[in-house]
Amino acid sequence: MFVKNVLNVLRRIEGKSFKGRHYLNTSAIHFKIVKCKLFDIGEGISEVEITKWHKNEGDQVSEMESLLTVQSDKAAVDITSKYNGVLVKKYLNENDMLKVGSYFCEIDTDDDIIERDEEEVEKEENNKKEEDGESDLSLNDDISNNDYIKASPGVKRKAKEYKVNLNKVGDYFNKVNISLEDLELYYNNVVKNEYSNNINNNDMDIIEEVSLKGIKLAMCKSMNESLQVPLFHLNEMCIINNLIKMRKEYKEQQKNLQTKETNITITCILIKLISNVLKEFPILNSKFNFKTNTYTMYKNHNISIAVDTPHGLLVPNIKNVQNKNILDIQKDLLSLRDKANNMQLNKSDITNGTITVSNFGAISGTFATPIVFDNQACIIGIGKMEKKLLLKDESNNLNSLNDILVADTINFTFGADHRYIDGATLAQFSKMLKMNIENCASLGPLLE
Repeated sequence: MFVKNVLNVLRRIEGKSFKGRHYLNTSAIHFKIVKCKLFDIGEGISEVEITKWHKNEGDQVSEMESLLTVQSDKAAVDITSKYNGVLVKKYLNENDMLKVGSYFCEIDTDDDIIERDEEEVEKEENNKKEEDGESDLSLNDDISNNDYIKASPGVKRKAKEYKVNLNKVGDYFNKVNISLEDLELYYNNVVKNEYSNNINNNDMDIIEEVSLKGIKLAMCKSMNESLQVPLFHLNEMCIINNLIKMRKEYKEQQKNLQTKETNITITCILIKLISNVLKEFPILNSKFNFKTNTYTMYKNHNISIAVDTPHGLLVPNIKNVQNKNILDIQKDLLSLRDKANNMQLNKSDITNGTITVSNFGAISGTFATPIVFDNQACIIGIGKMEKKLLLKDESNNLNSLNDILVADTINFTFGADHRYIDGATLAQFSKMLKMNIENCASLGPLLE
């Protein structure tokens, strides 16, 4: 610390500018400009959006102090400094996109121990790969490849020449081992067709061309992956008169007891009932791994909830719903919505979901064809509430107006991965859920 203080005094005497590159010789000790790189932050993230810089050029920074906040895979992440010193240059501004492995700033550090220049280390690693006959395709995001794709060095070189992402080739053929023939077929059938289908917009009045980034880009990538899944959809109408009646009675009880009222919603009741039925159909609480053609079932019911926010659609999940009552579920639901609207979701909030519920009817819409999310087996869409005139008698006999029931109804749309979920399983799940909803006589068991 004493040495650092002396060096700082000497730097002020010398009149060294923070943004300059002139160094004051003090025997073997000198200052150094180091570049800060965004390293892998997990979950297969390749690009993030800078949402906030916490330091300006010329500001003093300390080791482990937050430099900037980025939005990655729908979660906010703070990037901290590895050095003590001064931030002398920012390469990017807020709202710019930052790729993993790219530099984002320079720090003039006076640390006693300086690590080897990261750029030199990277250059040495790349030279070694070239000597081994391999090329680092991950340096170009357009042709980056994940570890699970297997291809020979020759195929990788050809993919680099074609500017083709081998992950997309693997998804297209649903295979892990990519041959040169696979690559050629993909290039001729997909890439060339994309080029030929480009539309000439010279005669069109364009308002604006918008690049997807941040949450919307993450959703785009997720949906592209989900479109590779063959889906089976099933619709079911449920009468929710009992649920509405029980919810009203509960609110009146809370009012009479003069306790602080918790606003129990129909959504949280439905989430709990879905969890109860899932215990009988564990295969629907699972995820599929196309690399090994296996699926994994989970004891935890981590139910993902689609949340519409000003920033885009976010899908956090309520953990361990099977062990919670509807009061706990309601609190978690409100908390996740607040965090989503304020862009405060963390990694735990958005990972390890096992099944998804999308209450699109809260905005509008009766039916939908929801798409499974994050390799999950099933997604459940909930439509808007509607009043319908139905016959009370199951024999469908109409003898008088007393035979007519004015029913509050909700339409459910179930979407499932048809690679391993058959129609009969989904229909049986839908039937049991309908029975549980329509025959629910008391909120008591759901409050335990």
